[in-house]
Amino acid sequence: MTRYSKHARLLAGALALVVGLTLVAPPAFAASPAPDPRPIATAATAKVEAMPAATLAQAAQAAPAAVAETGDKPFFKTTKGAIALVLLAGGLGYMAYSMSNDRIKSPAK
Repeated sequence: MTRYSKHARLLAGALALVVGLTLVAPPAFAASPAPDPRPIATAATAKVEAMPAATLAQAAQAAPAAVAETGDKPFFKTTKGAIALVLLAGGLGYMAYSMSNDRIKSPAK
């Protein structure tokens, strides 16, 4: 027997063991039933209904203010956007330069 056939036999045995265990073992998700999402929704609805109206009004007014604080500038007018544009332009320029100065000349190109 050669050295390679010994390795092949060992690999085949390991593969057979892994496949056998995979087919014999039950899947992990079959062990427990899925929890019912309705109790969570019911509890959330009950909690919102128990809150006073003043608290709900304050929460509704605070939500748009948080969105407005994220920034008024478009992405490409920020420093990170400008850096992204410069890197994009540099990459495209290098690609065009590489295509025109390619050493491989073939009719298919």
